[in-house]
Amino acid sequence: VGAHHKVGFVMAEFMCVSYTKVMLAAAIPAFLYYLSLLYSVHLEAKRLGLSGLSKENIPQAGKVLRERGHLLIPLVVLLALMFTGYTPLFAAIMAIFVTIPVSWIRKETRMDLETIVRATVEGSRSAIGVGISCIIIGVIIGSVNMTSLGLNFGNLILRVVGDGHLFLGGLMVMIMSIILGMGVPGVAAYVIVYVVAVPVLRGVGATEMAANMFCLIYACLSNITPPVAMSSYVAAGIADSNMTKTSLIAMKLGIAGFILPFFFLNNPVLLYGSTEGVAVSETIRTFATATIGVLAIAEGLSGLPMQKYSTGVTALRLVTRVMLHSLLPEGAAIPASRGQLALLVWNTAGRPE
Repeated sequence: VGAHHKVGFVMAEFMCVSYTKVMLAAAIPAFLYYLSLLYSVHLEAKRLGLSGLSKENIPQAGKVLRERGHLLIPLVVLLALMFTGYTPLFAAIMAIFVTIPVSWIRKETRMDLETIVRATVEGSRSAIGVGISCIIIGVIIGSVNMTSLGLNFGNLILRVVGDGHLFLGGLMVMIMSIILGMGVPGVAAYVIVYVVAVPVLRGVGATEMAANMFCLIYACLSNITPPVAMSSYVAAGIADSNMTKTSLIAMKLGIAGFILPFFFLNNPVLLYGSTEGVAVSETIRTFATATIGVLAIAEGLSGLPMQKYSTGVTALRLVTRVMLHSLLPEGAAIPASRGQLALLVWNTAGRPE
């Protein structure tokens, strides 16, 4: 989250909207993704027989907040300034200046001159990395623009897909965004797909916000997608496990991330505030059915014996069918229901003993 929140500022600049609008639009998809991820990890832990920390080893929230809760003040200042309309740059600078006097509230967190200098050095080193990424981005964008690669590639996809074929266009853009985002930091990946892939989705009828979010998500998911799954490889090194196997497990746990963009591509209501004139009840209904959908997906891929969760799985499948009727285009609900039946038969026949 921390690595990719900077993309929101870049997206807001490109779309000429406020950062708050981008943040609200991303809230529901982000919540659904992390909910599905947490549920998938929970089910995987149950399948492997893992248990959590013992009660005595869990930090007490009240004690932590009493001792270090004041360190949240700079974050509150940052968010408050952005919500009141100040630029992200001004809000970030003010939050940095607030951090120093806030740290003096308690002796344990007090920043002395040496700590301030060290923090400044670390921040400068991070800025160098961002600057290098910006240089690389500039070279890529210049190459794409001068050679018309992005325009030609986008036109090629539009000729193959045709106008109005939103899902087919989304499928091809998904593949393109994953490839373009491989091995590239979040901000750089978004800028690349914005130049090459976003115009294609706009050309097949996607809304501006949906097109940008769609390409951004898949560009970031390239970090767990083989063969260049950088995040998965780092995790494999920490866990001393097989890199390819770790990448495949990461894709399985994060499968909702590969499906969610098609939800809001077809139904932009999931991008809160991006569609005018939408009733709150419609947003709540869509959010509720999408929540059930991602949980059902996690349940279906958990690999747990179906008999342990027979009642819950049955209920989830029934409600997911309702979700498919409400989220998929007209005429696609019947094939979706048949797909549900096929999955049920397959899972029942192949479930572990």
